[in-house]
Amino acid sequence: MKKLNEWIRNDKHKQVTDKMIIDVIGGGSLGLLYGGKLAASGADVRIWCRSAKQAGEIKSKGIFIRNTFGAMEAQAKPGTFKVGILDEFAEAWRQNPGQWIFLMTKQKDVENACLMSVGRLAMDKLMPGNIPGMVCFQNGYGHMERLEKMLPGWPLYAAVTTEGAKRVAQNEVAHAGAGTTWFGIGRPSGGTEGPHPEKLEKMLQLAGFSAVLSNDIDSRIYRKLLINSVINPLTALWNIRNGELLASEQRMRVMRTLLNEALAVYDACGIPWEEDIWDQILEVCHSTAGNISSMLNDVQSGIPTEVDWINGSIVDLAEKSGIRAAAHELITGLIKGLTIREE
Repeated sequence: MKKLNEWIRNDKHKQVTDKMIIDVIGGGSLGLLYGGKLAASGADVRIWCRSAKQAGEIKSKGIFIRNTFGAMEAQAKPGTFKVGILDEFAEAWRQNPGQWIFLMTKQKDVENACLMSVGRLAMDKLMPGNIPGMVCFQNGYGHMERLEKMLPGWPLYAAVTTEGAKRVAQNEVAHAGAGTTWFGIGRPSGGTEGPHPEKLEKMLQLAGFSAVLSNDIDSRIYRKLLINSVINPLTALWNIRNGELLASEQRMRVMRTLLNEALAVYDACGIPWEEDIWDQILEVCHSTAGNISSMLNDVQSGIPTEVDWINGSIVDLAEKSGIRAAAHELITGLIKGLTIREE
């Protein structure tokens, strides 16, 4: 009976994954998490890294995904997936076209990563039925518009995830907390659909992700932008974990100031928001209390942050609506002043 159940499970997975290749652009924390778990579940995955050194490590050792206690959660063994560098992507895709691309670089690296990989396919003038769907996992706002200009006519899906992950080695990631992944067609892509998005949803679920194909992904993006614009810069500025934001009334007052100003901007732009958004922010601080935000991690590493696309996005939205977001302007400048390299 056990073998029969395993055969049924494997057959079901084969039906879902048959003739579907997923290309993961980026070998960071989310790239390793999603690429590793998909490969471990039997999906046909190709991972594309910036450096040959990381690609070599992954190819020879595989991908290790550990839970918060350090125990092995999933392992993609060498040979069960393909790995290469960004420069090799376009030629590999032309020889064996994939159906979906997961763009998992940070906002600041979107254009460069695309020019090195996917952007080269845009010059091939692919027929509509042969164009892969792209799922974009960036934080903040504005990347979909930039990608639309680089890849006109492509099915572009925005993704919002609450998965927590941190890369601890070239081929290893710590899964800090399970969450939900929503993905759907984002503005300005219109109604251009990728190849069987419901099939991709099933693949993610079979790999162990809570995945939801959403028909209102923009509201998810704006919600996450609000949350990130309050939590991330303050943890980076004060060098604290998420939960420590709630340690004093003074800190919470600053959080509230940033939120209230962002809500005024949303109102001016006609962007809806949920009445309990403050409670949601507090809940995120509680549920991720021990987490180091990505912005704090960047500051600690001395590298440019994504503040221009998070708090800077609030500033841009304010300017477009004819008002000013002074607190978000200030916090953007303060964060950029923390890093040695130019933002």
